[in-house]
Amino acid sequence: MCVDVKDKFSAGAGGSEDLIVPRRLRVAIAGLGVIGEGAALRLVEPAEPYALCAALVRDPAKARDERLATLRTYSDPDVFLVEQPDVVVDALPTGEAGRRLIEAALARGVSVVTANKQAVAGHLASLHDLARRNNVSFAYSPSVGGGAPMVETVRQARGEGEARQLSAILNGTVNFILSALKEGMSFDDAVKAAQDAGFAEPDPTADLSGEDARAKISILTYEAFGKEIDQNAIRVEPLTAQRASDFLKIGGVWRQMSVVKRAPDGGVSARVRFERVDDDPFFAAVEGEGNALRVLNINGGEFTCEGKGAGRAPTVASIFAELEKIAQTPPDDGENTLRRVKTFS
Repeated sequence: MCVDVKDKFSAGAGGSEDLIVPRRLRVAIAGLGVIGEGAALRLVEPAEPYALCAALVRDPAKARDERLATLRTYSDPDVFLVEQPDVVVDALPTGEAGRRLIEAALARGVSVVTANKQAVAGHLASLHDLARRNNVSFAYSPSVGGGAPMVETVRQARGEGEARQLSAILNGTVNFILSALKEGMSFDDAVKAAQDAGFAEPDPTADLSGEDARAKISILTYEAFGKEIDQNAIRVEPLTAQRASDFLKIGGVWRQMSVVKRAPDGGVSARVRFERVDDDPFFAAVEGEGNALRVLNINGGEFTCEGKGAGRAPTVASIFAELEKIAQTPPDDGENTLRRVKTFS
């Protein structure tokens, strides 16, 4: 049984108005870790116009927040999808499992919102094609940028002229660590502080190795240039205690910069490395768990965005922004479409 919540209405003021009632989405969550649990807890709030139907978890018997006590949980993805949700929110911790689930959901005509960058990086073209063939939505903005609307910003830039270069701070955990080092904290203490704040996982390897940024820049490369780049071709510099010590000795403001450039012949190259950005006020001002993006197009246009890039709250907010878009889009088959209610005052 779904956890039902109330409908939400939007209306104009005065006179005879058409009230737009978004269709109520049946939402299933894959993964109840930091992000998945945050999304699930918000879904069961009375003000949200959704029905939380089920969760895919490793251990259905595990004790969970009492607000999720009635939530149906499954460990088998196929049984999980038998719940027939309208949308699956993928917050799984591994890329391979996430990609299998995304493919299975899209093939069944279920829309997907994913925060799992490892699941989609390098596979966006095929996943978009699968979504189109089954007339469903496939959204992955929550996988990049957290509270910074990076995918949307790149799409806007590309819509106004061919992209030329993209530069970004993509890992909030690493940026938090660099900011803590600047304040005098040791490397180990800075990593621990990031973990305590909920920005870094108990195993911070993906952040420190640069793999997290590699996957994110791969996704943005697809958005900017319409082509996927081999992730093995993206040069990545890891953050180590020795490298952090070097930054402190040299001085200045250091950031983990992910950069993609298009060559005159149309080729695309990408890298993730640490750079001193004292002479770039936009990136130098990004402190703590912040993320930031700058896109330049061939017409000389510059498009930027920034926001918190790590932690539960910004990612969950991005997930709900995508759910709202899906709820406001009537399906082509006419079922569960937006209802228009005539009112008089």
